[in-house]
Amino acid sequence: FVDLILTLKDLGSQPPDDRAFRIYFERNLQKYMYEETLYFTQHLFEENRPFTDLIDADYTFINEPLSELYGYEGIRGLEFRKTQVQDPARKGVLGHASILTVTANGIDTSPVIRGVWILENILGAPPSPPPPDVEPFDPDTRGAVSLRDQLEKHRQNPTCFECHRKIDPLGFALESFDPIGQSRTVYENEINVDGSGMLPDGASFESVTELKEILLSRRSQIARMLITKLLTFGAGRRMEAADRREIDRLVEQLHEQGDGFTDLIELVALS
Repeated sequence: FVDLILTLKDLGSQPPDDRAFRIYFERNLQKYMYEETLYFTQHLFEENRPFTDLIDADYTFINEPLSELYGYEGIRGLEFRKTQVQDPARKGVLGHASILTVTANGIDTSPVIRGVWILENILGAPPSPPPPDVEPFDPDTRGAVSLRDQLEKHRQNPTCFECHRKIDPLGFALESFDPIGQSRTVYENEINVDGSGMLPDGASFESVTELKEILLSRRSQIARMLITKLLTFGAGRRMEAADRREIDRLVEQLHEQGDGFTDLIELVALS
């Protein structure tokens, strides 16, 4: 689940710059980032926690190196322990350094990469691949123009607009975290981070905390994503139109049983 659904199998494939992010290497953070999300997911299963904890859990499992990364105090040693989240922006897996690192490119962040990750792995609504005749876009937050301005210019291409209006706002919400998941309020060029956005349906937010409230209002969509992916892995084939009725039944039954993560796994296994 952690490797495939949360894509942590890719953690470390694009390690951060060793000069800009020395703490990542000095404190062996790649290993501990992975273990945080592993312990967290294990807790969801063992305690049958609501799957919505993936979005808004006010707890996590960290050790001293991760507490340094997050700016928490009072945690000593390498042993992981359940810890109250001290920053609302850190609630759920979208505040985990593992997710924030695996959705960066090793040098800087990209709202496009992070937005696509949320669409695919939270909402289950992956965007269409970019047209072959569109030049790839690689935002550079170190330049004189703001990242938001660069993406706005990119969206002026009619071919790009439809997908980027779905992707970019989600990604901007996570710009308050740098390439290894540290909190930030400004970029290296001193331009302020702006985590606000508006989704295609008109829902707007000012920060990742407000975005999570919107995501929670779509719990059926998130449940459908989890069930569909787990069925795909379990059955070894892609879910088709003929499977929709069964998936809808599982979503409804999961809600009736209280949205427990263990219940979700069991319903899928018995389907």
